Amino acid sequence: MKHKQIGFEFEIGSPWSMATTRNKMARELGLRGLKNQVDETVDTPQKYNGEIVTPVWPFRQGMVNLKRIFKWFEKNGIVTDATCGFHVNISFKQKELNWMMDNTRLVMCFNEEKWLKVCKRHNNEWAECYMDKLIVGGARKKFVNETKVMEWINKEVEELIDEKYHTVHLGHLEENNPYVEYRCLGGVGYHLRFNVMAKAIIDMSKNLDRALPEGKGTGFMTTKVRECFLPRKKMYMIPH
Repeated sequence: MKHKQIGFEFEIGSPWSMATTRNKMARELGLRGLKNQVDETVDTPQKYNGEIVTPVWPFRQGMVNLKRIFKWFEKNGIVTDATCGFHVNISFKQKELNWMMDNTRLVMCFNEEKWLKVCKRHNNEWAECYMDKLIVGGARKKFVNETKVMEWINKEVEELIDEKYHTVHLGHLEENNPYVEYRCLGGVGYHLRFNVMAKAIIDMSKNLDRALPEGKGTGFMTTKVRECFLPRKKMYMIPH
């Protein structure tokens, strides 16, 4: 089993300043390494708005801490609404594995459409859907086979990597401490939906495995390619 590590970014509204919120969380939950930062895109009815960022934790410990943090939010009057994102940063503990993941698989094997729908964030400018971009760019493109499709998608994905605000941000993968940032979660009351958020995070974790050389479970990518880019004799539903 390949061990993973995880960190979180919570966009929230709080009755206290972000620095005070961070300090109360750290003290009451016994968590070290929390940071607060300004985020002008967050606009809840609470008195203060911003972002709390966690350190990197081993995956299982991170999930335990996440549940405790969500409960603390609920108890302490934290607000999450449509302006709030919940970003999940995941990586393999063995650094070299992160550098060997395939960018196209990270994008095409992840059901971004599902989680955007669950969180009602389809039209969020800070979490743009790759498939929207690819379908718009390829609206008049029909390829003779899957090899030709993948050649085109590989090129398009590499050009999109530098744009931060996609559901899967890949810009950190070539850094010395590489990780993948998933930006599709958040929305109204996301901290009240731990089970849903946990299911999404498990899907993200599996997505990293699918992106490794010889990774398994890539059938969703095949479905996307066939339904969106290959000529078809009968009507298919685009996976949105």
